Amino acid sequence: MILKRLYLENYKQFRDPLELFPPEGAIGVVGANGAGKTTLFEAILWAFFGSRSGDIRFTKAAIPWSGGSAADRSVVEVTLDVDGTSYRVVRSLRRGKTEAKIYREPDEELVSGPSEVEKWVEEQLLGMDRIAFEATFFARQKELEFFAGTSGVDRQRKVAELLGISRVEGAQDLLRRDKTAAENLRKALERVLEETDAEALEREAAEARERRDGARSRTESLRRALEEREEELSSARGEAERAEQLYRQATALERRLDAATAEEARAAERVGRLREQLRSLAEDERRARELEPRTRKLGEVERQIDELEEARNREKQRELARGEMQRLRRSAHEALMQACDLLEELDGEEPPPLSGWEELFGIEDEAERLREAVRVLGEEAEEGRRRAERHLQGLREASELHDRLAEAERELRGLREEREAARREISRLEREISRTSGGEPPERLLERLREEREELRRRASQQRGLAEADEREAERLAQARRMIEDAHEAAECPTCRRGFAAGEHAEVLKTLRRQEAKARSRAEGAYSSARRLERRAEELREHVEEAKLRLENLRRLTEERGLALGRLKDLAARTGPLEERVEGLRNRLGSSSAPTETELKEAELRLENLRRLRDARPQLAGLLASYEKDAATAADRAGEVERLSHGPAYDEAAHEKLKTRRRELENLRGVLQGIHERLARRPEVEEDLNRALQQQREAAERAEELRGELSTLGFDEKAYRQARERATEAERRRDEARRRWDEAAAELRELDYRLQELERELERYREQRRRADEQAARAGELGEMYDLLGEFYRTLTGRVRPHLQREASALISDLTDGRYSRMEFDDNYNIRLFDGLSDSYEISRFSGGEADVASLCARVALSKMVSDRGTSTLGFIVLDEVFGALDTDRRRNVLLVLDRLKRTFGQIFIISHVGDVQESALLDEMWLVEEDESGKSSVRRLDTASGRLAELLQNPS
Repeated sequence: MILKRLYLENYKQFRDPLELFPPEGAIGVVGANGAGKTTLFEAILWAFFGSRSGDIRFTKAAIPWSGGSAADRSVVEVTLDVDGTSYRVVRSLRRGKTEAKIYREPDEELVSGPSEVEKWVEEQLLGMDRIAFEATFFARQKELEFFAGTSGVDRQRKVAELLGISRVEGAQDLLRRDKTAAENLRKALERVLEETDAEALEREAAEARERRDGARSRTESLRRALEEREEELSSARGEAERAEQLYRQATALERRLDAATAEEARAAERVGRLREQLRSLAEDERRARELEPRTRKLGEVERQIDELEEARNREKQRELARGEMQRLRRSAHEALMQACDLLEELDGEEPPPLSGWEELFGIEDEAERLREAVRVLGEEAEEGRRRAERHLQGLREASELHDRLAEAERELRGLREEREAARREISRLEREISRTSGGEPPERLLERLREEREELRRRASQQRGLAEADEREAERLAQARRMIEDAHEAAECPTCRRGFAAGEHAEVLKTLRRQEAKARSRAEGAYSSARRLERRAEELREHVEEAKLRLENLRRLTEERGLALGRLKDLAARTGPLEERVEGLRNRLGSSSAPTETELKEAELRLENLRRLRDARPQLAGLLASYEKDAATAADRAGEVERLSHGPAYDEAAHEKLKTRRRELENLRGVLQGIHERLARRPEVEEDLNRALQQQREAAERAEELRGELSTLGFDEKAYRQARERATEAERRRDEARRRWDEAAAELRELDYRLQELERELERYREQRRRADEQAARAGELGEMYDLLGEFYRTLTGRVRPHLQREASALISDLTDGRYSRMEFDDNYNIRLFDGLSDSYEISRFSGGEADVASLCARVALSKMVSDRGTSTLGFIVLDEVFGALDTDRRRNVLLVLDRLKRTFGQIFIISHVGDVQESALLDEMWLVEEDESGKSSVRRLDTASGRLAELLQNPS
């Protein structure tokens, strides 16, 4: 797996698009400090893993070019060639939002999302996380320490993950979980089996099987008895069916005979009725000949009745007209009298209310007096009412002004008293405020006390947090101590699975106890400080409450003084306008006195009388109109009475006699008409008579024939009843046999069900017993596999560390010209160096240059082992300024080793500012990173032979 392409745009100082296609071999990256050499390869880290918490180099604010805008998109694309297939990892940032995707080229999208891409890179593409990547394939400046930032078991696990050994631990975890699940299932099944008595179930099943067999035998015997009863019932039903058939035939013949007899009787009755009708029709014909001459006089009688009815109607109209005339005359007189009474009621006021009112009562003719009264009331009454209203309105306004003046004067006196009381209240409140606000202002005092209390509470909370952290640390140490105490000295460590060296078990326990005691002592001291600070804070709380009460009292007094000042100002604002209103009322009234109640009542009474006269005019005018209308209509009715008095007189007795005669003749005519209608039906009656005679003869013949058939059938009703009784008895015996068989069958089903339940329960017990045994065997097998995998893991670890030691020892020997002959790693992969005298030393005792050489050898050896795993592993390594602390000979040796490693790593990127490294023949290509005046960086290719610039490696777009 090699780096095929690297594309950057707006990534830190690489503002313009940059597209690099690294070749295989060693590539040197040179340039001034800060130009962006390391930035090129940190971009790969950002594309793979994104930002890292606590690392300021990968914050979102640090990614875009500093001279640009957050709206500009920052993009990094890394293309890796894996066995001929290219994978492109793309990560971008714009306006603080990160996007990430992975493509299988050309454009097949595999994964989308920042966290999803990071997970896919770790698990599918690289097979390692960020820490492992930086510890092996990306050796950065001043960070050569082998797995910097990790130690102990974590470093051991990281190496195992890189070399693929950690999968054995994963398999162990799966086996452990499977074994635990199998044991839990076995225990659960055993608990269930303990609650089941298998022997009791076997005995109960045998007893149930015996009872079932006995019930089955009884059921079979009852079934045969039921079949015999069924045969008897079938025979009895056959005889009953034959008797029933004869019964139905005889019943049908008897019904037909009854019908024929009834039909013969109905036909005879109808014959008699029709012959009676023919005799009645002969009598009707004789009577019709007698009535026809008498009905011819009906026309003359009706003419005479019409003349008498006309005279009667004329007389009625005359009487009606005379009555209407008399009613109208009475109505006209009543209207006139009512008007005169009303005028008498309106008269009587002194002096006369209107001009011309007194002269009305000197007119003798009532109708003329009424007309004159209507005229006078129409012309004078309205004007007099208006004058009376103006006079009354003036009196009322004067009275109201006097009342308003008295009310305003009372209100003015009240306001002046309230102003004086408000001034006294303000003076009292100012004295209280002056006394309360003496000394330090309450607001400042309360704020100071609160700040002191909050500071004490914050410090107490901080001390409690420290105490809780120390307690957790002590508990963690105690738990580790108990785990190691439980483990025997010869056993392995429960955390790293490494055996204890001689005396190491007791030393570890002693150290853990000492650390635990220190942690608990620190926790107790922190708790004591927290409680002391909390007590002081509680004491301050009482002072805070007193300051709050003092401040609230001052605020209340200040608020009350403000309200009193507002009230005084409001009273002053109200007093001025009120004084002006009192002065204005006095000026309007002058020296006039207030009207008396008597004057007001007299004016109201005169106005009421004038209104009554005005309101009476419509009533008088209506009475006058009614009088004149009724008088004119009465004259018209008198002329109509005179006209209707001419013509013949009406004779009521003759009229009644003629109406009686007409009724008699109309009755005779109706009788004659009915006779003629009945005579018209004589042919129909005669035909019906002939048909009735024929039906009577046919019914008699049919009845005689049916009597013969009934005699021939020979039906015996007694034999019929006996056959029915035998069938009923046979059915009863069959039902009894069926009932007994059903009861036996139900008992057999119940016994069968119980036996099946017992057999199922026994089968369930046997199945659970089998499963429990299987789970026990499975747990044993899984335990053996777990132990075998543990042994396998230890064997692999034992093989990996010597191999890594051989690789690293060869490298350290070459780089130090044999000064250090061997490098070894302990169980946690801490480095120890051996000189030629077989003395070993920890790496911490060496100088910075020696330590860097040792760490570089360890890194390269581990990277070489990872690369040797297959073609899909990472095939490039980045060395960032690893030569700075080395002397000339060491640099030469490192370059020679790297030249040999080109066969192992497809690409080696060397970032360096050292001259002899830049001029080394090891390098197959040289890149120069430059920064211009605006802070933008670019990359140029150098000709490795001449050192001249070859081309600018920028994106042609």
